[in-house]
Amino acid sequence: MLPTTRTPVKQAANEAPPPRRWRRWIGALLLMLLIGGLVWAVRPAPRFSRVQELQKELAESKDLSPDERKAKFAQLRDEMKHLTDDQKWQLSAPMREKQKAEMDRYFALAPKEKIKYLDERIDKSEKMRKEWEKKGAMGKAGGPLASGFVGGPGGGGAGGTQSKQRSSEEMEKRRKEMLDRSSPKDRAQMDRFRKEMNDRRKQRGLPVK
Repeated sequence: MLPTTRTPVKQAANEAPPPRRWRRWIGALLLMLLIGGLVWAVRPAPRFSRVQELQKELAESKDLSPDERKAKFAQLRDEMKHLTDDQKWQLSAPMREKQKAEMDRYFALAPKEKIKYLDERIDKSEKMRKEWEKKGAMGKAGGPLASGFVGGPGGGGAGGTQSKQRSSEEMEKRRKEMLDRSSPKDRAQMDRFRKEMNDRRKQRGLPVK
């Protein structure tokens, strides 16, 4: 009796498909990876979050000493140097909204009320200018600001002068960037407000800005 021969069958044909639970696990794993990637992509940048924290501390902390507040402002300026223009624009959103509301309020005032509003702003600006000049005079007279180690507005010596100049340049740069990104209506309001402010300064015999 001849031995029976079996036709070889390819192993791949006999392989069973993977169980359904494996497919569910693989699908769940892929979903978790996708969610994790999205969370990672939209997470706030560490520096951006730190700047937000510093802004909040400066706005809410009323018991900071002048030196502590000055140190935090210096830290805030240093952190902001590393932000992108879009991040800086995002941070300035609350300030822009407040400024827009203030401009709308100003242009809704009667003429006499506008003059009063401008005078209040001018008086405050002149008071700050005189305080800075006083600090500068103390530095030139050999006071604690004369060494130039103490920077900031009105600081004496070359260090104080350079610091004040850099601050003015940075403020002007931020102002121009804000105007470039603002709407035509906002730019028109700011131009008109600046003109009316300078006209009022001329009437009071003060230099324009």
